[in-house]
Amino acid sequence: MGIIDSFTKAVAQLPDPRLRRVLIIGILGSFVIFGALWVALWWAMNSVAWTDIWGLGWFISLFGDFAGWVGSIVFFSSILFATFLLFPAIVTIIVGFFLEEVVDAVETRHYPSEPAPRPQPLSEVLAITTKFALIVAALNILFLPIYLLLFLLPPLNLVLYYLLNGYLVSREYYELVALRRLEPRPARRLRRAHRGRLLLAGVILVFFMTIPIVNFVTPVLATAFMVHVFQGLPRRNEFSPQSGGPPTKIA
Repeated sequence: MGIIDSFTKAVAQLPDPRLRRVLIIGILGSFVIFGALWVALWWAMNSVAWTDIWGLGWFISLFGDFAGWVGSIVFFSSILFATFLLFPAIVTIIVGFFLEEVVDAVETRHYPSEPAPRPQPLSEVLAITTKFALIVAALNILFLPIYLLLFLLPPLNLVLYYLLNGYLVSREYYELVALRRLEPRPARRLRRAHRGRLLLAGVILVFFMTIPIVNFVTPVLATAFMVHVFQGLPRRNEFSPQSGGPPTKIA
């Protein structure tokens, strides 16, 4: 199954009541988290004595209302930039808590012959979800100076953003789905064998995560999408427990 077919199937199942329930929870959770973030930024901006900062106090006293107007632009730009930058990390945390319900719904409808999933402790799910969410946020912050340097070259900063987050998001969703069926080591080997396909899937997901309104749907869509991508990976059965373990060498 190709990437486009996988995505189409995921979109077609969004009206499913089980997916719709998780979707509503995800939207409400996203509003709460980003609402808290916006309030925190507003508090941080208002708690700073800007007039006491050398240079800014002179600028504010000299330009008055114009300085306030510039400050407002900086504040709202900071909110938008932080939302854009951190959204992939936040949504992965929300989806992680409801992954089982989404995956079960997709597998029940499209892959009813699949055996029971591997017993996966909640601690393992939470550890994987939290680890990669923190990595996404940390690497984006680490690459922030490069984003700023490439600000005057929009195609390049967008390429960097989508490739970096595409890799991280695809890896996050892949492992959350794959570890239901495979042990960690063969799951990693399978991911490395199909890194190009998974990167493309991740870039598609990050693109939708950056579209206002649509990005609230993306966590559920991404989970369903990755189930289809995982099921369609060539040679996947070679890594399943029934096959006796992963091959000794990947071509």
